[in-house]
Amino acid sequence: MEDLGRDYVILVFLSSIGVIQIAVAHAGLTKLLFLKRPPYAYALGLTLVIAGFVWFFWGGPRHVPDTAGGLDGNDQGARFALSALASVFFTVLATSALNRRARSHQTPTLDGLEALRDHTYLEALPTGLRSLWKERPPWMQR
Repeated sequence: MEDLGRDYVILVFLSSIGVIQIAVAHAGLTKLLFLKRPPYAYALGLTLVIAGFVWFFWGGPRHVPDTAGGLDGNDQGARFALSALASVFFTVLATSALNRRARSHQTPTLDGLEALRDHTYLEALPTGLRSLWKERPPWMQR
């Protein structure tokens, strides 16, 4: 069962990274791409999704009920959530390292996801947090 659980984590992790790459290429968020050109990012994303499923199903059928040694629903749900979250963190950190520029002190002018067109996540994070702090509800202000 541990092999099945490990393979499921790899399936979700690879597929989630692939879906993220396809989505950010479609949205034009170039600083979240592993590859600079969107067509290559689409191809990478599709390849990762397919590779995840090939990895998972290569050893044979995996539709085993939990009563016969498969993953139960709670375990599968937890593994899915943690793997998908790990893929988001991996994408954000890896693309921030890959796409960082020489130390320019230019602060992002746009808020939200639009800032990721020209700035990496780690470059845009301080501006986003400042914006959230300024727009906090009155009951949070002193």
